Amino acid sequence: MLELDGVACRFGERVLFADLCLSLASGATVAVRGPSGAGKSLLMRAIAGFDPIQEGAVRLEGRAQDAWPVAEWRARVAWVPQAGGAPWGSPADLVAERATFRARRGAPVVDPRAFGEAMLLSARSWDQPWRSLSGGERQRVLLALAISGEPDVLLLDEPTSALDAAATAAVERVLAGRTALWVTHDVAQAARVATATVEVG
Repeated sequence: MLELDGVACRFGERVLFADLCLSLASGATVAVRGPSGAGKSLLMRAIAGFDPIQEGAVRLEGRAQDAWPVAEWRARVAWVPQAGGAPWGSPADLVAERATFRARRGAPVVDPRAFGEAMLLSARSWDQPWRSLSGGERQRVLLALAISGEPDVLLLDEPTSALDAAATAAVERVLAGRTALWVTHDVAQAARVATATVEVG
């Protein structure tokens, strides 16, 4: 499904990682681990197409990243950052706006609220201003939005870092069986959710 071939990342003169190779099969989850500052988030951003691949290649279904239209790549390879949200409005506003995106035209409409509920997210969270949501609420909103887009691959940057044990377990249940690269510092979580682990840094 997703292949990384000789991918490297540099920050100034510093080499964060080099010659990273990975093959992610459909339905598999690979845990991405490494010390803070090793470049895990930069790797997620590059795979998602928000930063350029500095060296090597990323392919989806055998087709190079730069051969895909940007909007289609980002719809099929969905990045869920550790923190985020729009600077205005509410999650419900973003749901409405997303329905107008060109890459979503003709795509099935899946309500993200059902995924949020399964992850123990209060229904009222969708209508609250982004700035009023806790870190854990934002994480689950972003996850629900990403999942409802039915991407081929999920890029998950510590998606449960702000959650308690019950919410973490709920998120892990919802994500089970989905094709994902999952950044985590939690060794026990990596063992629970992933079939393989790649070390960065």
